[in-house]
Amino acid sequence: MPNRFTEAAKAAREATNKELATEIAAVSSFSRDSINEILPTKKDKEAFVKLMEQVEADTDMDNKLAYLTDNIKTAGVVAINLLKALV
Repeated sequence: MPNRFTEAAKAAREATNKELATEIAAVSSFSRDSINEILPTKKDKEAFVKLMEQVEADTDMDNKLAYLTDNIKTAGVVAINLLKALV
């Protein structure tokens, strides 16, 4: 049963999702619409941002792989979705 905050929460979620998609599109070759198809949820977009931070971090490959291993359920899904879009 919806409460008085249901519509406000839905609007906020959609606005955040659009904002994240716009930011990701700005630093990639994907459009905002394609980002929303590849990464449909806010959680997916946040996982993408964290994954990109690790990729761009000034750390060695072992640290990058450790991050991926520790976060395989989120970062792995994002990586697979991105690779599907590229292939």
